[in-house]
Amino acid sequence: MNRRIKSNFDFRLMAISYKFRDFFQPRINILKEVGIKRGDYVLDYGCGPGSYILPLTELVSKEGKIYALDAHPIAIQMVQKIV
Repeated sequence: MNRRIKSNFDFRLMAISYKFRDFFQPRINILKEVGIKRGDYVLDYGCGPGSYILPLTELVSKEGKIYALDAHPIAIQMVQKIV
């Protein structure tokens, strides 16, 4: 396993900490500043546990498309469970 990829435990711990962060600083607020709109195609590079996925679906709607990419297999599994 690549040393730069976090262990499964570390990754899950990070995912939990992001839940707290997202509660106090919702990702939708950040995404609105970027100007993402209905119909856009977005790449969530380094998607992690998927903190941006649900807010992105709200912004791009059914006309848009979201791609998620991460080096850690658990990240992709978590994102697949979201959508």
